[in-house]
Amino acid sequence: MKKLTALLAFSLFSCSSVIKFENQDSISLAYVQQKSLVENSNKTIIGYKAGLTSKVGQAKFGVTEPVAGVLFKSGLSTNRQAYQLAHYQKLMLETEIGFTLNSDLNHSINKPEQLHKIIDTVFPVIELPNLAYPDLSKVTGLTLIKTNVATNQILIGRQQPLGDIQLNAIQTQLLRNGQTLIQGQATDAMGDQLIALQWLLNRLIKSGYSIKKGDILITGALGSMIPAQVGQYDADFGPLGQLSFSIR
Repeated sequence: MKKLTALLAFSLFSCSSVIKFENQDSISLAYVQQKSLVENSNKTIIGYKAGLTSKVGQAKFGVTEPVAGVLFKSGLSTNRQAYQLAHYQKLMLETEIGFTLNSDLNHSINKPEQLHKIIDTVFPVIELPNLAYPDLSKVTGLTLIKTNVATNQILIGRQQPLGDIQLNAIQTQLLRNGQTLIQGQATDAMGDQLIALQWLLNRLIKSGYSIKKGDILITGALGSMIPAQVGQYDADFGPLGQLSFSIR
């Protein structure tokens, strides 16, 4: 099933043309356009997200690093939420890990180990991107950046101190009506959760975003991204707990 869902997610984005890798100048310009889009939305920012945190995903979309986007308060919900499939063009599902910081951050992080001192909480996350693109075969990494990485809805669980939780040992499982659809592990995001979080924070600082204490920070998909279907969903994040929701 894992192979099948991975192939399905991959096929959603299949391109017939050869991928052209984007340079840093074009990526920087794309983030300028994203920031303008976010500011003009007049929506309340409650956090940030990383995407394309695997090498396969980056190669697919013509970039050599992940992409980052902004999360809005209007898209935030908690356990046992219900979503209406008809309200979205192409609703997707991902299991992720979320963090908050214990203070504002206005400087880059040199080493991932420095994050232990500033992480406040860690928690389970289901992200529900909406791939509202006219032609998915033409979507590139730059497209994702400019359009705020398909930000839509996020579902979060109980926040808890990092403590002795072994982040990179976390495994996730998402079931629909009792059938396993996603099996992921924390290292699916850049091989290390702290490295993924460090990248996200540094990218945000470089793009001119202001990271506040308590902002939600999610570090990328664990396992496959899959299309949402009607049903009851239950997710297990090991030491981080569980999440449940429904698609109607």
